[in-house]
Amino acid sequence: MKQRYENNIHPFITMMDRISDIVLILEVIPGPEFIYEFINEQGKDILGLNETILGRSFEDIYDPEHAAFIKEKYLEILHTKSHTHFELLGEDSWIGETTLNPILNEDGDVTHVLSITRDMTERKTLEDDLAKTSAELGLVWDHASDAIFFMNEDGSIYRVNRAFEEMLGYKEEEIKGVMIPPFFTAHHQEKHEAFLSSLFGGKAYENMERQRKRKDGSIIEVLASYRPVKLNNRSYAIVMYKDITHLKEVEKQAREREERFKSLFDANPDIIWAIDKKGRVENVNGAVTDILGYTKEEMLQLGRKHLMNYTDEQRIRYEDVVKRTLKGESVEYMTDMFHKKGNKVELKIKTLPIRVNGETIGIYEVGQDMTQRNRAERALKKMAFTDSLTGLPNRRHITEKIDEIIADAKENHREFAILYIDMDHFKEINDSFGHDAGDDLLKLFANRIRNEMNEDQLVARLGGDEFLVLLPNITDEADAVNKAGEVLSALSKPYRISGQQLDVTSSMGISIYPRHGKNKRELMKQADEALYSAKDNGKNMLRLYGK
Repeated sequence: MKQRYENNIHPFITMMDRISDIVLILEVIPGPEFIYEFINEQGKDILGLNETILGRSFEDIYDPEHAAFIKEKYLEILHTKSHTHFELLGEDSWIGETTLNPILNEDGDVTHVLSITRDMTERKTLEDDLAKTSAELGLVWDHASDAIFFMNEDGSIYRVNRAFEEMLGYKEEEIKGVMIPPFFTAHHQEKHEAFLSSLFGGKAYENMERQRKRKDGSIIEVLASYRPVKLNNRSYAIVMYKDITHLKEVEKQAREREERFKSLFDANPDIIWAIDKKGRVENVNGAVTDILGYTKEEMLQLGRKHLMNYTDEQRIRYEDVVKRTLKGESVEYMTDMFHKKGNKVELKIKTLPIRVNGETIGIYEVGQDMTQRNRAERALKKMAFTDSLTGLPNRRHITEKIDEIIADAKENHREFAILYIDMDHFKEINDSFGHDAGDDLLKLFANRIRNEMNEDQLVARLGGDEFLVLLPNITDEADAVNKAGEVLSALSKPYRISGQQLDVTSSMGISIYPRHGKNKRELMKQADEALYSAKDNGKNMLRLYGK
């Protein structure tokens, strides 16, 4: 899983801006090449650089010879995958000791390099002066911030400075002449002797990470350097310890945060895409397989656009979502994607900007599978708006639809009609032939009305044997009456129920917007009054309200 390094070690980067060493973070990209991703404030001051180096390589910044020298050191740790050290010489006799630390991903590949350079200019000068004058040695000795001590050829302690006593808790008189210093951990005599032989044979050891035990028993992490020196024709080793306990703890916390994030990312039941500024998928979690059928590898290769079939309007809308998110806004939207098997998956997606050092570098998109929920909601909605016997819209549905038609007719200065239909003598038929036969008759009756409607006309069952028809966009009164007559004629044809033929008639009342009412209550009331006028005048007929 590729993951932007700086996003996970942001607290570490903040800390690095406050320390005295030069800290750089470089990303390893195919080539291989090394791209600057971070430089702390001390690095800017000492090296005379600024944020313009970010995103650039050695060749972009240094002369060819200098760039080749540095790149060789970085290439070394790609092969060894372990720390390496080298010395840098700068302008005005500046000297730096650099430690390169490989940062590996879960596959064991080096993805980033952490470079820590100590300004050794003053220390180098003082080391030379120590061999010449004890006065200058005393100055360094008393004021150095790092622990410094001299070691005899047999490995015993000769002298320690004040910082040593503060760091490890031992006074000089407590450990002077001790062959195996008590602050060593996991001591191995054979290895120790081999180390002393190599050291006093002239080999220096720089910036080795070691654990040391304080007098109170606590363990600290140090960066240890050993150099052989000659003082008054005697051989010593000068040893320097830099306490990096806090730095190691920060690194540990960064790793733990990365692991927690990885667990949250991988175990999330929703799909999470990490997308760069250009919309390319940089990472995706395993939920993509459960929801869309693709493996992570397939998803990274194909990208999200492969799963969509956007119209131009939808594409423009999505591009707007991306722009808003890159400006720092979190956006929620619905979209359809296609499963690997071809079926449609409905997703609710929430975008989250990925911010590092105040800059939005990409987007997280969290996609929740809403397919089953939406399907259930549609089914419930259909049940709430549908008559269970006939399958027609029910009273609730058509009354809401009338509100919509009124708003449209008012805006566009149109008329529409309502037909209120009631079957004549339904109660007698129901009582004579039974409720099952009555239900069958109602279904046939509903189908005949429905068959007379075109796409924009709506029929609903209000309850019992009462039905309502909505005729939008009529041209005039005669248009509504003609349509009502066609419906009435279709309903008057014989029905065959339970093996018997039934002759059934119906009555109908008509109201027209806005002549007979300007809201649904008035319109339905006037159509109902027209219906009962038809029944009172002999049934099997239609009546227009007021006539």
